[in-house]
Amino acid sequence: MHRYYSIIIIGLFTIGLSHNSLAQNREYMHGLEKLLMEYGIENTQAHSILSDSRLKLDPEIVVNNLFYSKPKPKAGVEQPEIMDIDPAYIDKGKAFIDARKEVFLELEKHYGVSAQIITAILIVETRLGTYPQKYTVMNAYASLAACLDQAYFANLRDTYRSKYPAFSDKETRERAQKKAFWAANQLYQLILLAQRLKLDPFEISGSFAGALGPGQFIPSSFMEFGVDGDHDGIRDPFNMLDAMASIANYLQRSGWRDTRGIEQQRQAIWYYNHSDVYVNTVMMLYRELSG
Repeated sequence: MHRYYSIIIIGLFTIGLSHNSLAQNREYMHGLEKLLMEYGIENTQAHSILSDSRLKLDPEIVVNNLFYSKPKPKAGVEQPEIMDIDPAYIDKGKAFIDARKEVFLELEKHYGVSAQIITAILIVETRLGTYPQKYTVMNAYASLAACLDQAYFANLRDTYRSKYPAFSDKETRERAQKKAFWAANQLYQLILLAQRLKLDPFEISGSFAGALGPGQFIPSSFMEFGVDGDHDGIRDPFNMLDAMASIANYLQRSGWRDTRGIEQQRQAIWYYNHSDVYVNTVMMLYRELSG
């Protein structure tokens, strides 16, 4: 996929650091239209999306993804580091499981994944689906993809490096480029997902990293691992039953089994989020919910 990005996108992002409309930048539109068409998006649809005045860049999205995307440990906690989770979510999690006994029994029978580990992930990701999702996902991915342009990233660096000195590091620049390639692909996958769900892609909300629904799947992961949990014929990341089944499917394919050793279980959780703090937290909740 990167061969298209390098040919089409790099050098096309000549955009300011304010929340500018991408519809006003014809060169950017032309390049991104070509990219979407390479993957099979119809020309008229690609043009319509990129002409929409709601498509905007937000430099704060880049800052958040570069410097605040990793789970943070609770202050003052000894090893192993865990996230700050309200202890009330242990009881809330148990009540969540109790209210959905039949659903969880079906999932465990089919995937070999217990209610406790699914619920632990739902607690960490969205506090059992209650955490607000306030970002327009289309704009989140477009903002990240803009870092493919060296001039855009240089302006971003110059604006923010007094507060974030790491912006001047080669490692940060390379990480931003890698994230930009990733975001361009997710933007394409989001359009496909919106088509499947018959949704306006600009009405899809998620996290600043572009994650969707109670299970916080990125579009490409849900396209691969998403499951129709309520058997209505639709795989929907925003549907709680679909999210639960999709988490079970993801964990099973990552190697999770309740009967396996701790290291194998931790590895399966790590695939869901590449963070030891995240893994520690999920495993802690899994133990508490199982008690």
